[in-house]
Amino acid sequence: MRLKVYLEEHGISGAAFARMIGTHQVNVHRYMHGQRFPSPQIIAKIDRATKGKVTVRDWYEQAQEGLCKKESAA
Repeated sequence: MRLKVYLEEHGISGAAFARMIGTHQVNVHRYMHGQRFPSPQIIAKIDRATKGKVTVRDWYEQAQEGLCKKESAA
């Protein structure tokens, strides 16, 4: 599941989620919109905070999709 979808479905703001995982709201925004890839430590915190709904696999699938989009645009 994507982080953005999880937060929307659970009515959690980016700022509130950032506090839950110990980072800044701007970082959560960047993670949600594919502008930044979270560190392994942050991925683990997200996994725990979402009770396994947003996993490391979700992040790598999202990254792969982003690479495919960039390649097809070139």
